[in-house]
Amino acid sequence: MEEGRQDLAKRAQDTGATEEEAHILYHLDEVGRLFYELPGITEVDLATSGQHVSALVRMLASRVAEREHPEGWFFSKRDEQGV
Repeated sequence: MEEGRQDLAKRAQDTGATEEEAHILYHLDEVGRLFYELPGITEVDLATSGQHVSALVRMLASRVAEREHPEGWFFSKRDEQGV
């Protein structure tokens, strides 16, 4: 079931993500849950899937951090200068 507009707006507000990013976070949560519920999944598979989902969450977190604090990211300044 799709997450409601209000739920997305709240997730976006709570995390600093855009609504689009919040939508991705919702689906990443679902991916983690669905992997955990797979019959016969091994601990290794769970660990591997968790690492990949976590990496995607960190990518979104980096976007939020860079957007809210561009002064703290050397590549933001470089990109603004066209370098």
